[in-house]
Amino acid sequence: MEVLNKFIEDLLTQLQDNIRKIDRKQVEDVLKALQGAKRVITVGMGRSAVVARDLAIRLLQAGFNVISIREDLIGLIPMIKGEEDVVVAISGSGETEEVITICKVARERGAKIVAVTSFPDSTLGKLSDHVLCIGGRTRRWKYRGFLEREVEGEREPLSPSGSLFEVSSIIVLEGLVAELVYSKQSKGG
Repeated sequence: MEVLNKFIEDLLTQLQDNIRKIDRKQVEDVLKALQGAKRVITVGMGRSAVVARDLAIRLLQAGFNVISIREDLIGLIPMIKGEEDVVVAISGSGETEEVITICKVARERGAKIVAVTSFPDSTLGKLSDHVLCIGGRTRRWKYRGFLEREVEGEREPLSPSGSLFEVSSIIVLEGLVAELVYSKQSKGG
């Protein structure tokens, strides 16, 4: 229990520090993009897929039309139709090949791209219309593909900082959904 308590205390401290550093203008831009979406497509691989799926469920519960694409659902890519779609791509490194490929297809079809990443200057960040920079990832990967990283054993450490990007992202994205619901209700929607 001592290790568990220390882990939780350290993670909570790091989360508070991390979330305080988020640029509120970026959050506002993402809110506006989501408010104007006819459909939201969430994308992520590995642990970021868990964050993407959580966001998709929360948006679905809030009345949004949502699709979630992850490593086992790549076949859903043809459902990205165009300019009324907003793709929320979650990648701590911003370099995950599968996520970038999906975003390139979405971009070609006219969709708006929102990147949730620790590296705004990454390939994903540069490809996106809006970037929500959430700290937590501290290094870039040698292998760009998610499956390649898994096969090679390249992953974050099992420590509070190893989960900081994902846990921070879940908290911030939960707050975004709450704001979307609140503003929808206040407008009588």
